[in-house]
Amino acid sequence: CTPKNKKDMPGLSFLAKKSWHTANLNNQEKVWMAEQKAAQEKAKTTELAQQIQQEREQEELDMIAGKTKRLDRGIDWMYAGGVGGPQYEEEERKKESEEYLLGKEFNPNHAAAAASGDFNLSGAVGRTVENVVSAPPPPPPPLPKEEEEEEAPNTNT
Repeated sequence: CTPKNKKDMPGLSFLAKKSWHTANLNNQEKVWMAEQKAAQEKAKTTELAQQIQQEREQEELDMIAGKTKRLDRGIDWMYAGGVGGPQYEEEERKKESEEYLLGKEFNPNHAAAAASGDFNLSGAVGRTVENVVSAPPPPPPPLPKEEEEEEAPNTNT
């Protein structure tokens, strides 16, 4: 005596409102979002696999052609563009010009030192490396004075 369709069991329609039921719209949305995320992840993985395959093929062709071996691709990004890169230098120039327009004093020595990469922090700190190395170590802190405690005679003998 099993029903052949849902219309035969009208008393169970409340189950669709339960948080665990598959017909619940929130659950359907969660499933759809998870499927979309999995599809994006799969597409990203296949794209990376294709990129790695192309790099390997290029390395093979370079080896056949006798070109020098490339650096480890895990650290290539470190050597691209030098220190800071041109984008960083452009941002610094814009920042300095804006500060000048806002009234900050322009120091051409600082700009020349920044451009050459020669930084001297001794003026900012007030101590040079030579002073720090040649200076004697500071004396140790004094030990706390111990007060002489007179021992009371022990009467519990």
